[in-house]
Amino acid sequence: MSVNIAALSTPEEATSVVARNRIVCFVNDELSAAALRKGLEGSNISIKRGTIRNAIRMLETDTELFALVTDISGIDDPFAELERLAGVCPPDVRVALIGESREITFYRALMELGLTEYLPRPITRDMVLDQLRPKLLGDRAPAPTDRGGHVISICGAQGGAGATSIAINLALQLAETTKAKVALLDLHLQGGETAVMLGVQPGPGLRIALENPMRADTLFLERAAIAVNERVSLISADEELDAQLDITEAGVRHVLGLLRQRFNYIVVDVPVPFPSSIHPVISLSRHVLVLLEAEVTGLRNAHALRAAVTNIAGRDRVFTLLNRANRPGGLPRAAVVKALGTEPDMVVPDLGKGMTQAVNLGIPALKHVSALRRHLAPIVREITGIGAEQKGRLRRLLGL
Repeated sequence: MSVNIAALSTPEEATSVVARNRIVCFVNDELSAAALRKGLEGSNISIKRGTIRNAIRMLETDTELFALVTDISGIDDPFAELERLAGVCPPDVRVALIGESREITFYRALMELGLTEYLPRPITRDMVLDQLRPKLLGDRAPAPTDRGGHVISICGAQGGAGATSIAINLALQLAETTKAKVALLDLHLQGGETAVMLGVQPGPGLRIALENPMRADTLFLERAAIAVNERVSLISADEELDAQLDITEAGVRHVLGLLRQRFNYIVVDVPVPFPSSIHPVISLSRHVLVLLEAEVTGLRNAHALRAAVTNIAGRDRVFTLLNRANRPGGLPRAAVVKALGTEPDMVVPDLGKGMTQAVNLGIPALKHVSALRRHLAPIVREITGIGAEQKGRLRRLLGL
């Protein structure tokens, strides 16, 4: 019996299709769910845990949908499951798959069956925006068109949640993974902890540049940037707590512009709540990580913080990062999910006292806590798309 799914990828513009506007996704990991949620933002999307087998069971009783996105990772015979899917899936439903194979012959075999798209894991938001969204929704979501380094903002929903530590180690791992130049910008000009955690002493250059952009030029970077290693530079300040700062939006925009000319990635430790002068950082960020711990105050503040970011930059830029998950005394995961209304997009577990020891020693935790690198790796993949670049070459080979 042959698998006949050809009609799935070319539905007619019929009333039934318009009425069934749901996109149902079955995936088994948080970052895939986040990538789909952000990349298909604005659609009637429902994300469920599971694989193609769960999708088949759903379609046995529920066929009122426009499109299906499902994971075939770990399935020994995906073509057998596709045949089962064809038996229960209406012919006007678009079907896209996520899987582990990167073989060109596998991709071609799937496309010959009439599937809408196939994305190899790990998937990212940008992959969904570029490759899946146009085929499912017929449009391409807005994406940054200006040239310059990729900005990633880290915002702590509560004090002491570890935002600065995540910012430092994420910057280091970005540089290690991509071999690119990375700037770590700490906008906590008073009481900032980045320099302390790295055991360095910042100078006055950042405050001057932020208060008076006319005085900031390319030499500003040479004066204000502190080399953490050959690829990572720290730009921070250590102003007195009683100092009267006059940070301007123009100054923030200018400093960020200078950094984006010189660095491939700029990781920004952002003060919360956002002063209006900081808004350009959020609006220029490709990823805004709202970081919280499993505590009542973090959950409450995370809602407000996510709303503030959405108002400035849009919902598709915001990723919720649950830090120190499963920490003793914290709220259970089910309570966190219920309060957020969804699973967190990214999770870093409690890695023990080694994280605190690294801070006290003034060294990056990556050098002291080996497990941290493993848990940051999925976040780095989402930001950089590394691990997905082979698909770009595959698409060029296919002329897609």
